[in-house]
Amino acid sequence: MREFVFTIEYDRGVDEVMDLFIDNPDLYARSMVINATTEAVWGIEKIVGPAAVLDEFDDALDHVADSAGTTGMCGAPVTEYEYTILSTNAESRKIHWLRREGDGPRSIPLVAVKHIGEGLIMRTERRGDQYRWRMLIDGAVSNIHKKVRSNLREGLSLTVERLGTPPCLLEDGRVQQNLTPEQKSALKAAIERGYYEEPRQQSVTEIAEDVGVSRSTFQYRLNRAEAWLAQQFAADSLDVDLNVDFDLEDIEFIQ
Repeated sequence: MREFVFTIEYDRGVDEVMDLFIDNPDLYARSMVINATTEAVWGIEKIVGPAAVLDEFDDALDHVADSAGTTGMCGAPVTEYEYTILSTNAESRKIHWLRREGDGPRSIPLVAVKHIGEGLIMRTERRGDQYRWRMLIDGAVSNIHKKVRSNLREGLSLTVERLGTPPCLLEDGRVQQNLTPEQKSALKAAIERGYYEEPRQQSVTEIAEDVGVSRSTFQYRLNRAEAWLAQQFAADSLDVDLNVDFDLEDIEFIQ
């Protein structure tokens, strides 16, 4: 099983919803779950951003859902688009959406399911002009890549970022090997006592005294835990230290 990560970049003016992300760098969306068959795709997505921008997002989503001329990223007409706001507050939205596409070149998840089969696991992120897709795939991905790249609408471009062992499959081992019980306890104590809040509720000295260790010992343990977290973020979110395992078909297209 390998992780296939690729990004679709949008020019301004190509997609009403993506324009909001382009114009507002603080707007961010991440899927909680996405499922697809050969006929439909649906998912739950969390959108975070300033309140005024989220209001604009609501309006744009309404407009897209009501528009008869909406098309998918590869040009097929969207024949059905439904969404439900599951939760809302001043800083975020959680939405459930369902989309079906008609005849013609279809969007990424529908293409992927056709070539991989049902049960495909996907995640997405949206920020700025980028719509990033992550898929767990058992098999060659060149057919998906060729089909999507050759049919992308004008103003969209595709970049392959990663093809290798999913970091999520390595996480449990990294936790046990690299973060000691003392470091976990130090991090937990810092969180519980408001060390990372703004303003900070307790200092390192105060927390060390509470947990009964010297300041220098607590600081060392906390520093090591923070360094471990930074490494995990780099590996899981920035695709640093890639574990790449290509087959011959993959090499042909990724070059």
